Amino acid sequence: MNEKMMKTENRPVHRGPLAVMDELVNEFEQLWQKPWLPALPFARRRFDKEATTWMPRLDVFKKDDELVVKADLPGIRKEDIQVYLEEGDLILKGERKEETKVEEESYYRAECTYGSFYRRLPLGFAAVPETINAKFLDGILEVHVSMPVAAKPEVKPIPVS
Repeated sequence: MNEKMMKTENRPVHRGPLAVMDELVNEFEQLWQKPWLPALPFARRRFDKEATTWMPRLDVFKKDDELVVKADLPGIRKEDIQVYLEEGDLILKGERKEETKVEEESYYRAECTYGSFYRRLPLGFAAVPETINAKFLDGILEVHVSMPVAAKPEVKPIPVS
């Protein structure tokens, strides 16, 4: 290579504004394909333990004195689901194994859906494992976590001298 070619190779490549926008769109598409919490530095260590291939959708709400978590788990058997507490967080974990085959004289189709999931929900309160109830019916996992009853502050009069 001669000296003139080396100088041109070291020049910065100028891209148009559309190329930058394309990169930004690609970054956002990749971001939404992954769990959002691992992007936070303090939470990354908690998710690196488990490899997931899909994330079930969750509804989390408070009802009476319970935290209710509903997870949409189509195609999963009850035996393939685990629910437990770890470091004060509620863990939902499982694996989906589903295969559909259609074989006809001139037609063959096979659809397979496999993959594991792992969801970690920080509860924000100390839960007692014995008070947690989980039931699975028609592809919906429903977990009820009893919330601690907040003690009402006692009013104590202070004498004024």
